Amino acid sequence: MKTKAADRLSALLKDGIDVHRCAAARALGAIGLPQSTAVLVEALLDEDPDVRVDAATALAEVLDPKTARKLMDSLIGDPDADVKKAVITALVTMNYTPLIPILRLLTVSRGEEQIAWDEEEFYSDGWDSWVDIQVEAINGLGQFGDEEAIPHILEALNDEMGQDLTEIAYQALAQMGQAGAKVLVEQYSRGIPRLCRRLARTVGGSDNPYLDDLRGKMLSDETPEIRLVALQYLAADDARLAPLFGDDDASVRAGVVQHAGSKNQPLLWDLIEDPSPEVRAEVFKIIAANPSDFGDEKLVEAVKKAIQGAPEAAKQAALALFALQGPKVAKGLTHVLANKEVPREFRIGVLETLEKAGEVAVPALLEAAGDPDRQLRLASLTVLAYIASDSPDWPNIAGTGLLAALKGELVLPPEEEPEEEVKPEPEVAPEQAELDEIAQEIDDSLPLVVEDAASGSTLQAIMANKPDVPEQEPEEIVLDATQERLLAMTNSRKLSKRKVSWETSVAPYLDVQRFSARLLGQVVNEEVTASLVAILDAEIDTETRDAVLFSLARHGAETGALPEALRVPMRELLDSSESETRVLATRVLGWLSDEGVTQELASQLTNADPLVRVEAVQALDHRGVAGPEITAALEDQYLGVGIAAARALARLQGDAAVDALVNFAVQHDGIYRRDIGKLLGEYAPRKGAARLIDLLNNEDYKDKWLVAIDALAEIFVQPEPADTLLVA
Repeated sequence: MKTKAADRLSALLKDGIDVHRCAAARALGAIGLPQSTAVLVEALLDEDPDVRVDAATALAEVLDPKTARKLMDSLIGDPDADVKKAVITALVTMNYTPLIPILRLLTVSRGEEQIAWDEEEFYSDGWDSWVDIQVEAINGLGQFGDEEAIPHILEALNDEMGQDLTEIAYQALAQMGQAGAKVLVEQYSRGIPRLCRRLARTVGGSDNPYLDDLRGKMLSDETPEIRLVALQYLAADDARLAPLFGDDDASVRAGVVQHAGSKNQPLLWDLIEDPSPEVRAEVFKIIAANPSDFGDEKLVEAVKKAIQGAPEAAKQAALALFALQGPKVAKGLTHVLANKEVPREFRIGVLETLEKAGEVAVPALLEAAGDPDRQLRLASLTVLAYIASDSPDWPNIAGTGLLAALKGELVLPPEEEPEEEVKPEPEVAPEQAELDEIAQEIDDSLPLVVEDAASGSTLQAIMANKPDVPEQEPEEIVLDATQERLLAMTNSRKLSKRKVSWETSVAPYLDVQRFSARLLGQVVNEEVTASLVAILDAEIDTETRDAVLFSLARHGAETGALPEALRVPMRELLDSSESETRVLATRVLGWLSDEGVTQELASQLTNADPLVRVEAVQALDHRGVAGPEITAALEDQYLGVGIAAARALARLQGDAAVDALVNFAVQHDGIYRRDIGKLLGEYAPRKGAARLIDLLNNEDYKDKWLVAIDALAEIFVQPEPADTLLVA
């Protein structure tokens, strides 16, 4: 089949229109048959430069050394710069050494006496394409490791009128053995910080053994940034790293601990009480990962002490202590969650330790679920879900707590407070009253009350979606010291009940219920499923209901089936005014085992909501249904439905779906042609390729040939069917 495809593509490359010739060249490169090289070489002389570029790129994929001479002719004789770049890439990939003298020449000049160029390009486009070729040439010389090219690279590097080539030049020199290493050492000795940073990255990433001494020098560079870059490229057990554990710069100490701490554990002892939290945090990570190597009592005490330190290090200290002493440590940390005086970052950080502790930490986590800090309470619920799903036993207290949160019993809504008795305003000193009056005037001049807003206010303009443009430029207002003080006092006053605050927040009891409803999707068992089903009959808000549906769908995907009791409520929710609810209800419905559900899902293929239609197709797909209704869905106006149907048909019908899939590929300007090519390559490679070749042989479908060519190329690059396609 590959041969048939290559033959037809070769014919198109010779005689097709320009877009077909380009696509055919790319496809021949993807197929990679040696017999395609002749037509690709011929295409190097095509009148269209885009075709020549694609032909050269394809030859780089085929990798036939016999084509190198023709590629060289193109490099020298083709005036198009893009063609030259593609040719250089191809020849370097082939390791064609006769290219080297040309690359040396292109490194320092256009070589106009030997090489053809488009002389009108600069005047028409304002760009000298040689600067792009120069970069390609230096890169190619580096890959060849050509030490004789070093003078040429240095000439280009030192050209004050040229472009900045330090990055690419250093990379090339690093590949040029001892001679290249010597030049890089000289560059480093210049002591220019910008160049030294680039050198550190280049030298560190190079495998040139002659650069090893330079790596050592960089470890003692006066710039911390360079020391930090250099150390990251050395082996963790390299003895030269030892002094850096006592480096003056905290970022370097932290970097060397992170990179090599596990191989230098004795050096970590002095860093447990390092003044930098960043360093201590990295040390504690090493201890947590290797607890058996750190059993000394003094060390344990030092770790305990660190828990009371900076929050960013305290979290890692807690994890290290847990690794050293086990779950009993968690009991001493649970009080932290409810302690408002403890920094917020550490309270949240402790949760990772408590997660490892399991059920020991559950009571404190349940209490933290009602914390006013939203991040803390949601993080606590997340840890509870992890503990509940990770436990082999059911019921467990973490899961029971989440079920209580689902029912609204874990965090209760606030009780209604009685109306406060209105007390008379206390008398104030005349001076204060005067200040308040002035402040009120300023306040009234900047109204925050929606219902009192003047018709021409900025707020009204925003709400009416009209620009609030003054008739003339206002004069600049300059406030004196007294006015500044009054304005500051006004801004510091609390908004009264008549003011509007645009900051929205969720009540903790609602937040907890909604989030637990979603998290329970991770805790899959019959009791949790039944609780999720039951809560749908309760009075819950839209967001909670959608979270419940999300979790039920996850339970269905895990178990393969959901209770039949969901059929009626899901049918009702399909009529919801909320798109997300309708989509989730369709998803849940797809996991009901009743055969009648299939018909209901099929009926949703005509739903007015396109997202529901997509969900219905996917539900029918995992139910193994791909009948005429799915084929008809390929014609849906919403393309998301069509591609979902295409995936279902390919997976479930294989060869039988080829005609429908090819017809879908050529529609909608071929936007999904590559996706269809991949599907055909995975599920119907032989028949799919044959159908596309037939299409390419039909002149009546010439306007679809570009789609067919690109889809055909995708079939042959799929890994799975490769053996089945190697048919002569």
